[in-house]
Amino acid sequence: MKAIPFRRAGDAEALRVEDWPAPQPAAHEILIQVKAFGLNFADIVARKGQYNDAPKFPFVPGYEVSGIISEVGAGVKNFKPGDEVLALTNFFGYAEYAVADERAAVKKPKSMSFAEAASIPVNFLTAYHSLFETGTLLKNARVLIHAGAGGVGLAAIQMAKNHGCTVFATAGSEKKLDLLREYGVDFPINYQKDDFEREVIRLNGGQKIDVVLDSVGGSYFKKDLNIIKPHGRVVGFGAAALSDRNIFALPTLIPQVLSMVTLSMIDLMLNSKGFYGVNMLRVAKENPDLLNHELGQVMEEFSAKRLNTVISRQMSWHQIGEAHRLLESRASTGK
Repeated sequence: MKAIPFRRAGDAEALRVEDWPAPQPAAHEILIQVKAFGLNFADIVARKGQYNDAPKFPFVPGYEVSGIISEVGAGVKNFKPGDEVLALTNFFGYAEYAVADERAAVKKPKSMSFAEAASIPVNFLTAYHSLFETGTLLKNARVLIHAGAGGVGLAAIQMAKNHGCTVFATAGSEKKLDLLREYGVDFPINYQKDDFEREVIRLNGGQKIDVVLDSVGGSYFKKDLNIIKPHGRVVGFGAAALSDRNIFALPTLIPQVLSMVTLSMIDLMLNSKGFYGVNMLRVAKENPDLLNHELGQVMEEFSAKRLNTVISRQMSWHQIGEAHRLLESRASTGK
C-alpha cells in the first residue's frame, strides 16, 4: 500500500507518499480503507522526534481517519466490511489502510462527508474529555480556552456555549478574534497585545473563573492557576510552547520548562485548585471503554446538530509538506 512515513526526525520537505507494508487487523480491531485523515499539532511534534509516545523511526503518523471497513478482526461485533466509519488510530493514519480498535470507531453519519468525519476524533474528543471528564464543567460556568481558533479550541467553544457557559478565549490576530466572535465567544482576548491573566480578571469584574483549557503550556500554567477560583481546574494538553527544540531556541525554553515543573502541589491543595493533564492517546490505550463512551456522546451532539465540524482546508496527501508547514506556522484555523 501507499503511506507517508516519518523516516527520521526532520523538516516537512522530506515527507513523501511511499510504499509501506499493509497492516492486518488483530482481535477486536477493524481495517479501514482510508478516505481522509486529519492533521494535528502532535504530528508536528512527532515529526521532530519530540513525542515520547511515538514509535521508533521509521513509522507512519496519524491519529484520526475516516473510510470504509475492508476487514474485521476476530471478536468484532459492532462492525462489518462495507461500513463507513470514523476512528481514532494509534498512529499509522497517513496511509491507504489503517487499523483501529473497534471501541475507538463509530459509524459515519450518512449526511457527513469523509473529510468532515476525519476532522472529529482528535479535536472533539480532546475538547469533550477536557471539559467534562477532567474539567468537571458545570452549567453557567466561566471558562477560558487558549488557542481558541484552533481545532480543539473551536470544538470546546461550541461545547461550552451549548452548556450555557460564559467563554473567554485567546487568539493572536484580529482575524482569529473575529472568528471567535462568530462562534459566540463572550470575551475574545488578543494575547499578542494584552496579558490574558489581567484581562480575564478585568473582564470578569474582578472575579476569578472556573475552568481553563490550555494547549500552550510553559509559563501559561501558573497564570492559569492564578485566575481560577477554589474548586477550579486547569486542564493542560499539547504544550505547544515547547514544540520548537532547535539548539538556538533552547535558552528561551528554559523558563517555560521551569514554569511547568515547579507547580506546587501544596499550593494546589491549600487553595483547593486542580491541574489535570490530558493525553488522549493514553486514554485510548488504557481506558478504551471511556473513550468509546465519549465518542458516543460527541456523535450524539452531532446527530442533534448541536456541533459543527470546523475544516479550514482540504488538501491532497501529496501536499503533506505544505499542510505540515501551514499547521506549524499557526496560521491555520480549525482542522
